[in-house]
Amino acid sequence: MAGSFEEQLVNAFETVGQTPFGMFLQEQHFALLGPEILVLVILLSCIIQSFGRTEEKVKGIWGTAMLGVGSAFAFILFQLIYLFFPGGAFLGSSFDVMFGMFRADLFSMVIRTLMLGGGLLVLLMTRRYLDRNTTLPGEFYVLFLGALLGSMLLAGATDLIMLFVALETLGISSFLMAGYLRGNQKSIEASLKYLVYGAVSSAILLFGFSLLYGFAKSTHFDEIALAVTELSGPMLPLIPVMAVLILAGLAFKLSAAPFHMWAPDVYEGAPTPVTAFLSVVSKIAGFAVTVRLLYGVLAPLETWFAALAVISVLSMTVGNVVALCQRNIKRLLAYSTVAHAGYILLGLVSFTEFGTASLMYYLLTYLFMNLGAFAVVIHFSNVTGSDEIASYAGLVKRRPGLTLAFSFFLLSLAGMPITAGFFAKFFLFQSLASVGTQHIWLIIVALINSTISLYYYLNIMRVMVISEPSKEVLEMPSQDDATRPASLISMAVAISLLGTLLLGFYADPLINLSRESARQLSITGQGGPIFQMSQVPTE
Repeated sequence: MAGSFEEQLVNAFETVGQTPFGMFLQEQHFALLGPEILVLVILLSCIIQSFGRTEEKVKGIWGTAMLGVGSAFAFILFQLIYLFFPGGAFLGSSFDVMFGMFRADLFSMVIRTLMLGGGLLVLLMTRRYLDRNTTLPGEFYVLFLGALLGSMLLAGATDLIMLFVALETLGISSFLMAGYLRGNQKSIEASLKYLVYGAVSSAILLFGFSLLYGFAKSTHFDEIALAVTELSGPMLPLIPVMAVLILAGLAFKLSAAPFHMWAPDVYEGAPTPVTAFLSVVSKIAGFAVTVRLLYGVLAPLETWFAALAVISVLSMTVGNVVALCQRNIKRLLAYSTVAHAGYILLGLVSFTEFGTASLMYYLLTYLFMNLGAFAVVIHFSNVTGSDEIASYAGLVKRRPGLTLAFSFFLLSLAGMPITAGFFAKFFLFQSLASVGTQHIWLIIVALINSTISLYYYLNIMRVMVISEPSKEVLEMPSQDDATRPASLISMAVAISLLGTLLLGFYADPLINLSRESARQLSITGQGGPIFQMSQVPTE
């Protein structure tokens, strides 16, 4: 056959592209859904592999999941760098995929990259934990991939139907993962509570969506946005009802006060890798859909932002104050997550490009510092079997490196200067200050709450460094066993530590990328401006 293999391959693709099916694929830009398709294929592969209970098959399922998520991460990173970055072919462009139900733009690309990166870190934490705590670890990865797929679809959803289906895909998988430790009373309780609260919040959100559909006679975000700007007539009195319903449903997904009741019990009872996933990847998905829905569809209803300010203050205050009296490390991190949801909401309140950029940068730093903290918690739990803060007493005498890493994550979560967490909060406060003096009170409240959080973060460090070693610490081996699963958790800690350090040193390029992502968002498909204010600090 004439021609080289490469030429034959190119000719084959050109031939396929000229067929009706090939032209259909090109028109719908399905290649931009490549990461989701990869995750779906790997999910189906894991289902097939899960038949059987041999140790080799379990290891194979974990390896398949890692390979699939890693491949999807590499694929979307390639798309992000070569297509949507400055100099790329699609710079400033957005594409509606799946008949307009999903939008591939720089914003969704960045968010999905964060989710896949977080998914890889969580997978590194799961192997040894599941081997120690369950006899059926294989099916867990099927549920995990389902939750990851749902969260990725949420990042670009531009249709109410797509949004709700993706939200339930994430939710149902999360309910099952929370109760995966069969025979563990707390795990079963966590799953049941999460299911009940999740079902109620989904019903509330769906009721709000039904009212929104009644206003707009459409489920697509662009058409709803146009209808919202022209609201009039007898439907106007229902607008506050719709706003309350949708905001309550979204606040539950974000674990923001006063809709956070489920978080402490679920975070404590669920397997710790699941808690890490819910606190980071699921939260990133929630904020992504909130940004696109509130800014891109409902921005003309200005009452949203006063309500968001109230929820932000409640979340910061309740999360930090209640965390002061916690004795379980997972419950403490749960309330810390509630508080951080309040900080992140400040980026929405400012309603500027820079506010959204600051929100995205905060999510990036939160991914590394919070997953790093949970990696240390999982590592300690695998060795000692305890999640009590008192059990960490004297840890520095047996694990100085682990203590140092954990301390750095805690300081970053507290927002101490020179850490990535400090820059994340600084950018959020700067975005509020750039709007005017009307939001100065929010900055003051946030600063007070950051000061309160120092107490419980530093208390953990005090216990690890100053207190006499606990019984659990004294019984720890001088060195961890050299098994591969143990080294995987250490790898997750190291990657998270490196990411937290680099984000502090290279904040400017990342905030500029986040700013460009925010700038490309639009309130309608016609490319109108999403933001009514754009006081964006310049270099």
